[in-house]
Amino acid sequence: MPPRLHALDALRAGAMLAGVVFHVALAHSPLVAALWPTADRSQAPALDLLLWPLHLVRMPVFFWLAGFFAARHWAHRGSAGFLSSRLRRLAVPLLIGVPLLHLAMGALLRWALDHVAHPSPLLQLIRRALDQGWTLPPPGTGHLWFLLYLLWFTLLAWVTRTLAPPAWAARLRDMPLKYWVSALPLILLPLLHAVPAPHPAPEALLPQFWALCFYGAFYAMGASSAAWWERLAQARWAGSLAAGFGLAACAYLLLLPAPGASASWPVAAAGALGSVWGCLALLGWAQRLGGSVRRAWLTHLADASYWVYLVHLPIALALQLALMDQPWPWWVKLPLVLALTLALALGSFEALIRHGVVGRWLLGRKGWINPKDRQAAANGSSGLE
Repeated sequence: MPPRLHALDALRAGAMLAGVVFHVALAHSPLVAALWPTADRSQAPALDLLLWPLHLVRMPVFFWLAGFFAARHWAHRGSAGFLSSRLRRLAVPLLIGVPLLHLAMGALLRWALDHVAHPSPLLQLIRRALDQGWTLPPPGTGHLWFLLYLLWFTLLAWVTRTLAPPAWAARLRDMPLKYWVSALPLILLPLLHAVPAPHPAPEALLPQFWALCFYGAFYAMGASSAAWWERLAQARWAGSLAAGFGLAACAYLLLLPAPGASASWPVAAAGALGSVWGCLALLGWAQRLGGSVRRAWLTHLADASYWVYLVHLPIALALQLALMDQPWPWWVKLPLVLALTLALALGSFEALIRHGVVGRWLLGRKGWINPKDRQAAANGSSGLE
């Protein structure tokens, strides 16, 4: 069994926390106050300086990790084992999670429309539309959209490995790191120019071309990175990429248009550079700071990350709706909602998921390991596999 990569465990746990922080903090972001259902009266312009650079790298890192571990899993278990695992860990959560998410969101919306005295601009718009006899648009995949795209990438990976000449895959694996750093932003540039900035989550049931290509590029890069990914920890790569990301993120913030407006070429260029360089910089610094040392709490957090991400959004939105009429400042509401969301998600994972049937389903054999044997098992494969 491939050894567990503790540096990537740390990055996976960090990406999970970043996703929860991002969604909770959107309630206090002036940039999306008109678009987010739980936008609060207490806004914090300074949060936008953190949220939108984070938005550039959060999902690219996730899809890079998914592609990287998919390639390891395929090499270890073959095509049959890989496809079986992907169907279990992606298709089943999508088929079960999306209907449950719609039920939860519908219940929260009805409660908010009936009980919240100071609704967000979006809730006010929905209330007026329903009063005038309008119907709500058909549901999408919500924050579970990434599962649908991972299924598409699994299918494309299988088709490529089955039908494409082996030389094509070898050429991709042999591509030097410097080409990924320089050429990939150019490929992503027209994709980001074609959508609003900041680029939206592709929540529709049908896949969107820009998202397939954009996130698929990071998935392909991760799957093809075995020859060079450890070099990202070298000081010259980690430092240069971090500095480049900082410059690109500053340019992105300065050039961002109003929400919903199409991205200009300069905004798209800053977004493409920031996404690629930021993703690779985080991979390098995760290795430099995380190293090969196993930390039990970090291993637990990495194992829980999938479950936490699946369930966090309805929890966070319910808490924010319950607090929407409270005249508290954002610096009270945000950490309170974040702490309660993580406590409920992590607590439910430990109490209901980790050692049970769903734990085996989500994590593989680790969900069934006796706690006394978990120390030895922690040196096995990563939960991303």
